[in-house]
Amino acid sequence: MKRSFRVNVEGKIFTVEVEEIGGEEAAVKPISVEKPSLEAPAPSARLVEEAPAPPSAKVMERVVTAPLAGVVASIKCKVNDNVKAGEPLLSLEAMKMENEILSPVSGIVKRIAVAEKQDVNEGDVLVEIG
Repeated sequence: MKRSFRVNVEGKIFTVEVEEIGGEEAAVKPISVEKPSLEAPAPSARLVEEAPAPPSAKVMERVVTAPLAGVVASIKCKVNDNVKAGEPLLSLEAMKMENEILSPVSGIVKRIAVAEKQDVNEGDVLVEIG
């Protein structure tokens, strides 16, 4: 016998189907299940981190890494380009969605560590800005 249940996991509702095994003699014990709320969960508090101290070296470089795994869809800058904070550096496709990767700082593109259509993992270096 199959039974369907709605399960709430961190505010997301899933429908699961459970099949009873063991024949008619298997005992089924009811459990108490809270009725899932259809309201959106309250936003969780986030810790605010202090900005790191600037490095003591004369040349300050900033490494831009991939925020999630995906494929480099397009590169919108070149080595030696002068970029401003918030300017798009490249586009990363993940889960059929394109995500623009923006420059966190103003500076000059020192190195582009990826190529178009290249697979990247979360944390991989994409671009270095000096």
